[in-house]
Formats: sequence, C-alpha cells, structure tokens
Amino acid sequence: MIRIPLLFLLMSSSLYAQSEDNASSSNVLSIGLGPYVQTQPYKGATPMVTPTPVIFYDNRVIYVRWTRVGLYLVGGDNWGYSITAQPRPYGYTASDARALSGMDTRESGWEAGFALAGKNRYGFAEATVFSDISGRSGGILGRVELGKIINMGRWTVVPSVMAIYFDSDFNDYYYGVLANEATATRPAYSADQGLNYAVQTFANYKVSKEWSLQGNLRVDYMNKTISDSPIVDSNWMLSGMISLAYSLR
Repeated sequence: MIRIPLLFLLMSSSLYAQSEDNASSSNVLSIGLGPYVQTQPYKGATPMVTPTPVIFYDNRVIYVRWTRVGLYLVGGDNWGYSITAQPRPYGYTASDARALSGMDTRESGWEAGFALAGKNRYGFAEATVFSDISGRSGGILGRVELGKIINMGRWTVVPSVMAIYFDSDFNDYYYGVLANEATATRPAYSADQGLNYAVQTFANYKVSKEWSLQGNLRVDYMNKTISDSPIVDSNWMLSGMISLAYSLR
C-alpha cells in the first residue's frame, strides 16, 4: 500500500488540548513511537499496521501534533489561528485487494490550510479547512472537532467528536472508478461530496515525570457517496494506536 505512516489521523485529529500538563502552550517536547492500526473500507483490503512516530510540541509560535505541523498567525494562551499542514495517508495500489485489480494507483498526499482553535473550562473546539497541495486529489476538506479534557490522577483522557466534510474531487479520487477502470462487476462510478462523522478518545498515563503511555482509539462513519462505491464494502473505518513517549524538559 502507498501510505504515509501516522495518526493520526489522524490523520485528522487535532488533539488541541495536549495531554502534557493539560496546556497547549507547554514548551515540553514529547516524542514517542508505537504501532498504528487502521482498517480499510475497500473490498478485501487488509488493515494497515505500521510503526508511527508521535510528537507533541507547542510554544505558541509553532506546534507539532502527531504528524501535523502549524504556525500561529495570532492568538492567546487559550486560542489560536494558524496555518497548518499534514499528510493524508489514503490511497491504494491494484495489488492491495482483488476488487482493486486493474485500478490506477491512488496516492497519499499532503494538504495545507488554516485552523482556528480554542479552549475553556468546558472543553475545546477546533475548525480547520485543508486543500490538497500535492496534486493528488485536488480536493478540499473541512473539519469541526469538539472535545473535553478529563484529569484523573495519573490519567488524562480526551474524548472528542468530529464532523468532516470531503468535497467531490477528494471523494472521487479515492473512491471513484474511471471509465477505463470499469469491468462487468465494477461499473464506472463518480463519488460526490459528503460529510463523515467520527468519535475518538485519546488517553495519556504518566508512568513517571518523563515517561508516559499514550493511546488513541477512533471510529469513522463514512458518508453514503463513499459506501456506495463499487470498490467499497464498509461504511465504517476503525483506527487506533498505542505508544510509549518521553518528555524532554
């Protein structure tokens, strides 16, 4: 599979409220590594398992959240407006599954855009808009995330919910079937724009002052224009990871 290892993704997740000291303004650099697992919606495709770096850093000028990076344009201790970029670890090759045989390769890419985030005693929120800058899908996506920080002794748990918009260019690139790719059992298909929903929980357990165990579990519900694709057999995608992280103070 053609993938950029992550999280994240995270790929899509901001985790705006970094677990370290519960403050996104922390200058602490946290570095970790662990296995990342993600199911694939394509028919017959096996889950992706890959080692993934986990990096957290935020000095109110720049930030790194897993594999997403950003530069603040304006903000305060509890809010910020930034330009940001991240990898998009989607795509496949024809050898990934029998249902994809004869399909052209769909490649991972990079996207960049803007993010507006803030937090208060009730929780945190972030809105982002990204555009493909790698010439893959040429698509645009937007995301709104709402979450809350829960502290329980050595534990910090951060549950959140998300709504993610994907435009027709993005969906058609990764889930469409071109006319020259169509077969008797795989008709040509053009995917439209759509809205996905996701829930996730990030957890951090402080083993010591420097070391911590971090984990993330996420469930994505794929919109109908994706699940209707002839190369897709699921409208759910599960992902998660666990890592051991070290904080440099």
